[in-house]
Amino acid sequence: MRATRRDFIGGVWAMPALGIGGWAGAYEALERFRTLSARLTGFPAASLDPALAGDLLDALRATGEGAGLDDLTDGTADGALGGLAAQIIAAWYSGIHPTADGPAARAYREALVWQALEFAHAPGYCSTELNDWSRPPAGAGPDAIT
Repeated sequence: MRATRRDFIGGVWAMPALGIGGWAGAYEALERFRTLSARLTGFPAASLDPALAGDLLDALRATGEGAGLDDLTDGTADGALGGLAAQIIAAWYSGIHPTADGPAARAYREALVWQALEFAHAPGYCSTELNDWSRPPAGAGPDAIT
């Protein structure tokens, strides 16, 4: 697999938060976090933006969640870390990330909620398909339009 520009940016963003000077270590930590995020959100890791993942990883470490993240990514988490897992899921779906100064919007159109809701798109952004408003939702039967 070839690294893309997004992979590079995500790795660079994760480096300060992880205290890692080497490229390989930052990339590995970011990929572990993307794998964890994929397991938690139900989306493939390849569909999770590396830059956004790096930003979320950085934000979680800045708020003191480093040890909990390590436990979640290596699979040794206990039941007490469910709140951290829920926080990661909420951040991916909403685009709002925790910071030391409180929640901050880091993504809008890229938030997973718009990918999960196949029939909707982010307000303020037009669909790329002509007249998509006139078609029934995906999976709707012939009786969907009355």
